[in-house]
Amino acid sequence: MLANDGADVYSVDIDSIFLFKNGKLQKVEDETVESCVRKSNIVVTGVPTKSYRLPTEWIQKNTTVVNVASYKNVDQEELLKVEGVTYVPMVGKVTVAMLERNLMRLYENFHHPDRRLKALGQEEEQRRARKKLDAGGEEESEQKAKSWFSRTSALQLYNAVIGTAILAVLLSKK
Repeated sequence: MLANDGADVYSVDIDSIFLFKNGKLQKVEDETVESCVRKSNIVVTGVPTKSYRLPTEWIQKNTTVVNVASYKNVDQEELLKVEGVTYVPMVGKVTVAMLERNLMRLYENFHHPDRRLKALGQEEEQRRARKKLDAGGEEESEQKAKSWFSRTSALQLYNAVIGTAILAVLLSKK
């Protein structure tokens, strides 16, 4: 949602970093987790293990840090020493449920196989129309012509599974 409002949103996983920017998803090769966190005004952690701790020295002044994991991913005492930090140590079950709902809507609206086939067909029609208008001009690469959601269903499906796991853990701790 933040990316749709013009923010640069980094999505960091175990072995990859993606940047959502201007409605497109791109894999980032020249960034580290640290550099992404240092650039961020809002940091959302959701690592589902007790052992993970986000280094507080990476957090800049006036940052909002939100923990959506069932474990605390930051040292709260150290984090609150950083000037102007707003910390949300956990979110409620309703918030997690709404996040899950939004993930399912995202899947239904952009990643469901029926929807993707329709979207890809529309893209192909648009590409052909552009080619006719630009007879003799260079055609855009397939990578640029595709929208971000036609290339990321595996990543988004992974996020939906992780979101479901987090929701299950939180609901089991009633």
